[in-house]
Amino acid sequence: MNHDPSPEAERALKKFFGIFIATLFLYVTVYGGCEAYRVRNGAWHLTFDKEADGTPVLRIDHPRLLATGPVSIRFPGEDAPRVTNGPITYVYSRPDTNTTPFGPMYFIDTTQLPGTVALGAFGHVVEMIPRTLFVDFREVPWMSGTNLTLSVADKPSPERLKARDQRWKGR
Repeated sequence: MNHDPSPEAERALKKFFGIFIATLFLYVTVYGGCEAYRVRNGAWHLTFDKEADGTPVLRIDHPRLLATGPVSIRFPGEDAPRVTNGPITYVYSRPDTNTTPFGPMYFIDTTQLPGTVALGAFGHVVEMIPRTLFVDFREVPWMSGTNLTLSVADKPSPERLKARDQRWKGR
């Protein structure tokens, strides 16, 4: 009995492996290119901290949009029990629907960075998009070094939060 493959079978096997290797190379190259394009602008960096007097502060930073310094949002009159041993920084380069130390995550889209991140912070709403920052549904232009202070009285009504939450869920 002869177990040597025929020349036609040998050629077919070589052709199959050649096509497999070429397809694998093409897939890895295209995927890598798409991923490099997706992350080229960098992600949002959110730091949850508290000042020496215990006032919670959210620092929003982005390597390109805020090159000279972060935007800070203070929440006087609020308590940040989960920020105890120093600042906590989240980098939003992938979807993360968990809560933050200051409140719930409403919406996140990191399909193309920096994407959109909307979160709750002590009843306030902070929404970051590359074009602008929205705080309690009011537009605030991106400017490095901006310092905002949100009072308890500035919180949006529960009805407005519920209506906006329904819009985020519908996206």
